[in-house]
Amino acid sequence: MTRNQLRRLVLDNGLRVLLAPNPTGASIGVAVHYGVGFRTEPGGHTGLAHLFEHLMVQGGHAAPSGGYLPQVQRAGGLADAKTRQDLTVYYAAAPASALEMLLGLEADRMRSPRISPRNLRTQTAVIDEEIRLMMRNRPYGAFPWVLPRALHSRAENARDGYGESVDLAALDIPLCERFFHDHYSPGNALVTLTGAFDPDEAQRLVRRYFAPLPGRPVVAAPDAPEPEPRAEARLSVTDPHAGLPAVAVGYRMPDPVTERADYLAHLVLAALLGQGRHALLRRGPAAPAGVTSLSVGCGLFGLPLDTAGPDLLTLFAVHGSGVGDDGADADGGRVTDALDTVLTTLAENEVDPGLLRATTARWASGALRELGDPSTRAQLLGSREMLFGEAELTERLPELVRDQVTGEQVSRAAARLRASHRAVVRFVPRTAATVTAGATATAAAQGKAVA
Repeated sequence: MTRNQLRRLVLDNGLRVLLAPNPTGASIGVAVHYGVGFRTEPGGHTGLAHLFEHLMVQGGHAAPSGGYLPQVQRAGGLADAKTRQDLTVYYAAAPASALEMLLGLEADRMRSPRISPRNLRTQTAVIDEEIRLMMRNRPYGAFPWVLPRALHSRAENARDGYGESVDLAALDIPLCERFFHDHYSPGNALVTLTGAFDPDEAQRLVRRYFAPLPGRPVVAAPDAPEPEPRAEARLSVTDPHAGLPAVAVGYRMPDPVTERADYLAHLVLAALLGQGRHALLRRGPAAPAGVTSLSVGCGLFGLPLDTAGPDLLTLFAVHGSGVGDDGADADGGRVTDALDTVLTTLAENEVDPGLLRATTARWASGALRELGDPSTRAQLLGSREMLFGEAELTERLPELVRDQVTGEQVSRAAARLRASHRAVVRFVPRTAATVTAGATATAAAQGKAVA
């Protein structure tokens, strides 16, 4: 996709609009990105960005009875939202005939969401339940949050999306209203449309519904540069719900703007290490024995180019039992030793050309398949536009990875990881006979997962 194939416009109130029409098909995708995430939360109010996502999902004051989601579903569509480090995105996919309805609903909640004491109590309770299900009662619930906490020194970069229970309990209506005023202005938002629509008609509808919204000053996102870690961080997490020990490893990724070629090489390196049946840590000669589950990826949520801040390449492996009398994990070292061996081999010898071609082709194919869904395409285009000003990068990325990443670049990426300071976290199971409330609190304190 060239820049001329996308339409960009900016309304007088500061709202940015990105139109990516596709004449084939009969559906549309709508994504509204706001430049606020859990790195943006004010100190002492962790979890506010995710809570506000829940409040916004209820819709605006003019939404029909039942709120936003039932209206979308009645039109044959699906909708959801998610909070990330730097962004919160509300997205939907629906038949093309629902375009005007979706734009009207989005403008309504951008103007005036349903912030009430009842909604605040309800959504706080919903998030408390999410924390219980996704973290406290879930094996390995500390992953991946424990890794940025170990590697990052700035509080903004080490936060998880759910926040601390004490902070959530202290949130009130005035604070939520101030958060909305500061971060949910049209000038801090981007509306992205994809799929089967006429761009002239879409532009008219966007102006009709969004142009009347008053503009407000935009509160800048925090500048939180992260120094390089000075030593390897090694932690141990006692996990009362884990049946087997596990190990998580995190490395700092290159900057996706100033080190773009190196960043892409790390995407390929992650795929070579752990993605696909023939990944080097799955089937290669150095693959560790006893591993029952393995994942390697770039990005805190496994999605590349998902944040403008510091990001991680992560590995997570569940492996055979081997816990000594002192509670130390005796087998996790096999995983990290195998990882070091493979990285050293790749740093000293370029990857086999055939394996490189197969790996990059598979990665590119998966990325292209994702773009077939109009909602996913709208989310990715909007995210890359908001973070980097490069929506086109979304559709160029498969080609860049497949055709431009060389074996020499992958070798440099492996050498960089091998020489860098990383975080290694071991998850140690605790038998039912020794589970205590304190053990649960220890696991809970290490991290959470956010939708």
